[in-house]
This record gives sequence, C-alpha cells and structure tokens, in this order.
Amino acid sequence: MHASRAPLTFAVLCGLVVGLGVCGTSAAADPPTYRCQGFDEPMNRSPMQIGRGRVLPLRAKLVLPDGSFGDDDTLTAPPMISLKFQPESGPEVDKSDGVEVRDYGKGKSFVFDKEAHWKFDLGTGNLPDDGKYTVSMHSGNEKEYRVDPACSLVFNLHGGG
Repeated sequence: MHASRAPLTFAVLCGLVVGLGVCGTSAAADPPTYRCQGFDEPMNRSPMQIGRGRVLPLRAKLVLPDGSFGDDDTLTAPPMISLKFQPESGPEVDKSDGVEVRDYGKGKSFVFDKEAHWKFDLGTGNLPDDGKYTVSMHSGNEKEYRVDPACSLVFNLHGGG
C-alpha cells in the first residue's frame, strides 16, 4: 500500500513546485485571465450610431475571478485597442494602426486612472470610411495576462468628412 502512494505523493509535490523548475521542467503557469464586462456608459450599447468627428470615451475594468482588479500596479503591459472595419463586401480590415487618440490613451494603449478604469478616447474624425466598425480591448502582452471575454463595441460611423 505504501508503494502505491509514493508516485501519487511525488506527483502532488511535483505539481506544487513545477513553477520553480523542480521535477525536470521550468514551464511557467498559464497567465491569469481577466474578464472585461463591457465598456462603461455611454459606450455600453452595441451597435451604436456615431457621427463622424465624435470622440468615443472607452472606459473599462479588468477583473479576475477572485474579484481583484488588473491595474497599472499589477499589469506591466497596458491593455491595447483594436479597431476593425467591415466593408459592405470583402474581408474585415484592421484599422488599429491609424487610431486617433484624444485626451486619454497612448499610441494604441489604454491608460489607467486612479478611479480604477482603463481609459482610451478614440477619435473618429480621421476614419475615412462610413460603415461598421468594431473596437475592442485586448491584452497588451498575452504572456503576462489574457482578457476573456474582451470588451467590444460595434458602431456604425456616418456623416460627412
């Protein structure tokens, strides 16, 4: 009976210390997964009709299953913005590299405020095409953390240039 417990005991102990490089492996644990429950008011109703030139104040919180939040103290890589355009015909087009940052945001990254929100103010004045867009928040470093589900907003852009 003691002989049958030895492999089990070793497996349990090995499982507890695998992150320390013991038991012949140095594999790191999976990164934590934060959930984003949607962008805050007024950007929480998808799809939205948006006039060209409007600024979209994207605000969100990242929450772990235990209720703790991902902020600028816990995440070294801030969440990133993704902007996709869906033309009437043809494949979706990534417009992330051309995002217009207004008051809050840095490049394609959200910034954190001490009111516990990740913030990005997306300008729509430089978007050349009317139509359907999807803006999303995703991890700034998938090896550090994941965001699932992600915050997303679908909006239909319209209006003159």
